[in-house]
Amino acid sequence: MNQSETIFDKEFESQLMPRRRDLMPKWLTTYMWAVMVFGFIMLCYAVSLATAFDTNDTMAYDPRYATAFRTGTNIGQFIPGILCMLMGVVVWLERRRAIRFNLGIGLLWLAFIIFMVLSAGIRGLFVGIMFPLFVPYWIGLFGIQKRWEKEAVRGKARF
Repeated sequence: MNQSETIFDKEFESQLMPRRRDLMPKWLTTYMWAVMVFGFIMLCYAVSLATAFDTNDTMAYDPRYATAFRTGTNIGQFIPGILCMLMGVVVWLERRRAIRFNLGIGLLWLAFIIFMVLSAGIRGLFVGIMFPLFVPYWIGLFGIQKRWEKEAVRGKARF
């Protein structure tokens, strides 16, 4: 009977659950904003390239495939910027699975780099030239993942 009294006691309910953003150190918050700004810059660059289509690939000018090739190229230009923006936005919005999403994007990017190196040789590493810049961000997020998912809440700290 003593145990049920402590569970329903006012002291038990008055404990604050920390906000997810408060778990992040200042450098990680700054990194999060830098990731979002970088994603926005990548999107702006993709928009500027969408109107100017220039390639040496003969398939782009083949009447049977030109429309599909150009559409695929235009869509493909936006994907890296969108994913980069999402990496920061889901953390900023304090989603519960935001850290897992970020680590998943990192693993997909690493798999894509490996695929490019195997298919295009050493010049395939150009795809991963920005990868090392995100590693500290992912390491910082991984360090707070357990508290982020289990202990903290989204929005204002709850009573």
